[in-house]
Amino acid sequence: MGYKFIYTYQHSKVCGDNKRRNFLLFFLNDVLILKQKMPFDETYDHGHQNRTWITDIYLLNGNIHQKRQAKENNGKLREVKYPISKKLLEQFNIPKDTKITLQNG
Repeated sequence: MGYKFIYTYQHSKVCGDNKRRNFLLFFLNDVLILKQKMPFDETYDHGHQNRTWITDIYLLNGNIHQKRQAKENNGKLREVKYPISKKLLEQFNIPKDTKITLQNG
């Protein structure tokens, strides 16, 4: 079975605490699986200046993996992962060790 793994941005959303935030929303087969907070600063155009590159995004064994690097001063490359709810992922019947790469990243 093929999987559609995409993301979209949500800019300047007013949250319950009345603070504005940016979010990166990840979808698998059109189902939201992760809402990741991104930096927001009122002094920047659109609340962000793309200060961090996020690359090599994929889903593997219940985690979204990313490589992140700050643009300023040749920042250190970090590999990070974010766990996805096992209960949420059960509906997709993804075989173990199946790597699903981002389609629009």
